[in-house]
Amino acid sequence: AYQIGALQALARREGGEVRYVKPHGALYNAIVHHEAHARAVVGAVASVDPNLALLLLPGSVALDIARTRGLRGVREAFADRAYLPDGRLVPRSEPGAVLHDPVAVAGRVARFAHEGVIEAIDGSDVRVDAESVCLHGDTPGAVALAAAVRKRLETEGIELRSFV
Repeated sequence: AYQIGALQALARREGGEVRYVKPHGALYNAIVHHEAHARAVVGAVASVDPNLALLLLPGSVALDIARTRGLRGVREAFADRAYLPDGRLVPRSEPGAVLHDPVAVAGRVARFAHEGVIEAIDGSDVRVDAESVCLHGDTPGAVALAAAVRKRLETEGIELRSFV
């Protein structure tokens, strides 16, 4: 709650506003299945500003809790992360968890936009019910990845727009 409030104050000072919250890293992964953690995150957001959207993994406990609390949960897919066949992300500690090839990443995002599926690390297709796509800014080559994704989507006539 403190971090969200501090960020809101900084954004206001610069003439902007915070419109969504995305838990990061281990916390993001914990609230997929850990109910107590999920309740704490959703509760913190609700206590600061219930109008903030929450970016969450489809099928997560946090998504269900956000809905019951009246918060908007935005389901997201990942452009530069490998998926397990069950729809979870491959842990970063595993080989192949982070994707770096701009052509391959752009292709998987385009396929997701058209078909709603992403190829899992074992080659199977995973249906992903998402309305946003995350591409990590700290992935090496992130700018090239983002440029390739944007170009591919625009070339295929897929509209890019904000979820908020």
